Amino acid sequence: MLEPTLHALSSLRVILASGSPRRREIIKNLGINVECITSKYDENLDRNKYSNHGDYVQDLAYYKVQDVFNNLKSDSAKPSLIIGADTIVTLGDEIFGKPKDAADAVRILSSLANKEHVVYTGVCMKTMEKEIKFYQSAKVTVGDISMEQIESYVKTGEPMDKAGGYGIQGTGGCLIESISGDFYTVMGMPLYTLVKNLNQLYSSK
Repeated sequence: MLEPTLHALSSLRVILASGSPRRREIIKNLGINVECITSKYDENLDRNKYSNHGDYVQDLAYYKVQDVFNNLKSDSAKPSLIIGADTIVTLGDEIFGKPKDAADAVRILSSLANKEHVVYTGVCMKTMEKEIKFYQSAKVTVGDISMEQIESYVKTGEPMDKAGGYGIQGTGGCLIESISGDFYTVMGMPLYTLVKNLNQLYSSK
């Protein structure tokens, strides 16, 4: 639980380096008053330099945080903590980010149908003194869905801002047969590990 650290966090300027309403909701539900500032980092990391999907997505989160940190350097009220995250959906060596358009969403979901894939969420937490990076993964199985179901889901518009073309906390949850791992990793912010690291940062303060 986060309760031992909430008192310390309540007096801090906490920034979420993301425009994701899902990540904001997860952190707000912890009782943290968080300010959202979207990173403009263009996510141009060379995937071929990474042998591990987790390290890749962890670095994406780091560069998002660093971008926001650099942009806030001149603020009179400097941030006490910046949290950034990034999520990717992988099927073997292939990485699926957000669909480019509806046709791409159909392609991605067709690729994932009736298969198990792995979702990685990387997180970076930065204070003025410390920096913590980590990632979590979860195995997700999409059910045996038809092309008609895929196209109908894509028409809702929900897949368009979601890695892998589905939102597990929304209508897209109907496509998911099973999950092995932290549900919140798939949603975009590994809750247990986030709280564990927040406790390490602030419980003794």
